[in-house]
Amino acid sequence: MGAYHLAIVDQNGTVGGRIALGGRPVSIGRHPENVISIRDDLASRYHCVIEPTDNGDWRVRDLGSRNGTRLNGERVSDAAVSPGDRIQVGTHTFEVNGGANHNGPEDSGATRAGGVAEAPARARKPKPKPSKKERPAPNAAGARAAWVESVAQIIRAVAPDADIKQPISLIDARGRTSAALNNSSEGAVAARLFLLAASYTRATDLHVEPKGETVQVRMRVDGQMLDVADIPNGVGELAVGLVKAVCHMKSAGRDAILEGHFSATIREQRIDYRASITPSVHGQKLVLRILNCADAPESLAHMGLANYMLDRVAKASQQDAGMVLACGPTGSGKTTTLYNVLREIDREHRNVVTIEDPVEYHLDRVTQIPANIDRGATFGSLLRSVLRQDPDVILLGEIRDEESARVAMQAAMTGHLVFSTVHAKDTIGAVFRLLDLGVENYLVANSLNLVLAQRLVRILCDHCKRPIAVTPGQATRMGKWLEGNHEIHFATGCARCLRTGYRGRRAIYEMLEFNNDLRDVVLSEPTIHAMRRVIEQGHFTTLVQAGWQLVARGVTALDEVDRVAGSA
Repeated sequence: MGAYHLAIVDQNGTVGGRIALGGRPVSIGRHPENVISIRDDLASRYHCVIEPTDNGDWRVRDLGSRNGTRLNGERVSDAAVSPGDRIQVGTHTFEVNGGANHNGPEDSGATRAGGVAEAPARARKPKPKPSKKERPAPNAAGARAAWVESVAQIIRAVAPDADIKQPISLIDARGRTSAALNNSSEGAVAARLFLLAASYTRATDLHVEPKGETVQVRMRVDGQMLDVADIPNGVGELAVGLVKAVCHMKSAGRDAILEGHFSATIREQRIDYRASITPSVHGQKLVLRILNCADAPESLAHMGLANYMLDRVAKASQQDAGMVLACGPTGSGKTTTLYNVLREIDREHRNVVTIEDPVEYHLDRVTQIPANIDRGATFGSLLRSVLRQDPDVILLGEIRDEESARVAMQAAMTGHLVFSTVHAKDTIGAVFRLLDLGVENYLVANSLNLVLAQRLVRILCDHCKRPIAVTPGQATRMGKWLEGNHEIHFATGCARCLRTGYRGRRAIYEMLEFNNDLRDVVLSEPTIHAMRRVIEQGHFTTLVQAGWQLVARGVTALDEVDRVAGSA
C-alpha cells in the first residue's frame, strides 16, 4: 500500500498541503504536544489520533473530545480510514490521501519544529489579527450547538438514556420554588445542562471561570478536574447571573466576594449547592459546591471499614465518654465518616449536638449549630456554650487551635462522647498535631479512644480496566498484601468513565486504638518510633497497606494508591 498523507482542506474546500503519515500515530488537538497542533476553540486539547493498524491500514480514534471527531460527516469514536475520507476536528478538515501518485506540495502551509506539525492556523508568522470591529460576527447558532453538544456528550457517556431536556426545579435561598431553568434562554440552558452533567457524573464541584475570549466550565469528578465546555462570555455571564439571583446575592461590584446557597430537584432527588463568587483577572469566577446525600454512604457498614475496625468504631460510638478523632486532608471524607458514626448512636435517648463550619447535611434528631468566625462564633466559644446545653454526644467539625482542642478533650474526660477532625497525614501524626497545639500530654493520653486516618482512592472502571503482570519490585514491595496474585490492574479509559479509567471512589483507613501501653508512651516522652513499637504489637494496618489490599483485589491501581497515600 502506498504512503498515506493528510491534506489540509480550507474553508472553500480546496485541498492544500500534505502532512505525511509515517509509521507512528499522529495526534491532533490544541495542545502544542500534539503532532498536529491547531488553534481552534471547538477542538479539545487532545482531540483525536490517527494511528496505523497491524495490517498496514490506518484508523482514526477520538480521545474523548468535547465536540467529537467526524469522519465524512458522521461522528465516530474509532473507525478505519481510506483514501479520500475527510476527518473533521473542530473547524478544521483533513483529507486522507494514499499512494505515491498524489499530487500536491509536501507539508505546504505547515511548519515543523521539534517534531510538531502545526496546521496553518498555528503558523510561526501568522497574519496580524483584525481588530474587533473588523472581525466577522461568529455563527451564534453553530457556537451554541457546539457547547450544548459537548455537555450532552458527557451526560450520554455516563447515562446513555438520559433526557438532557428534563426540567429542573430550583429552590432559592428563601425556600421558594422557581422554574427559572426551564426555558430556552441561553443562560438557563447552560445552567440546567451543567447541573444535569454534575448530577449524572457525581461531581462534587462545578467551576465557571472566564478566560478572556470564552468561559471555561470544569467539574471535579472523583477528586480530579475535568473539562466540560468552553462557552461564550455572554452565556457565562447569564448563567452566573441566574445563580446570583437564585441565591439572592446582594448587588455589588465585579470585584466583590459573594457567597450564597440554593437547592434543586433533579431526577426526584434534592441536591444542595453552596455558591462562591470570587473576582479573577478576566471576571467573576463561580464555584458551586455540590452536596448530594444520595452520593454518600448511608451507614457505617457501607464505609468500607475492615471488620475489626467496624467493630471498634461501633463500640466506641456506644461509650458514654471519650474522643474519636478522624484525620486526613481536606476532601478525604472525614465528615462523612463521623456523620455515619452519629447514625449508629441512639439519638432518641441521647442529646446529640454538632458544631460545623458550615452545616453540610441535615441529621434527624440532632441539634446542628453553624460556626461563624466573623461574628465571634468560633468552635471554642460555641463548644463552651454547648457544654451548658446538657449534651451527651458532641461533634466538633474541626480542631483548629489550642482552645478548641483543650475544651474538647476536657469535655471527653468529664462524661461526654466527643467526635472531631484534625488535619494530619496519619494517626500518629494526629497525636503529635494535638501536642503541637499546646495540649497537655495527660489530656491527649486520657481523652482519646480511637484515631482514624483516611483517604479516598478512585475505583477502576469495570468496563476498561486491564490486567498487567506484577513486577518483581512490586511483589517485594507489597509482600503479603499482594495476597498471592500474579496480576494487578491498571486504568485505560473509556467513554463510560469519561476517559479517566476510574469511576467512583472509596475510602481506605488506618486505625489507632489507644490502650494503656500507648497512653504510657504519650504521657512520658512520645516519639514516632516509641509509638510504632507499641502499635505494631497489635493489629495495625497503614493507609498504604490498606490501599495495597484493594490493588490485589483489582479495585484500584497501584499508581492511585501511591498518589493518594504514598506520603502517609
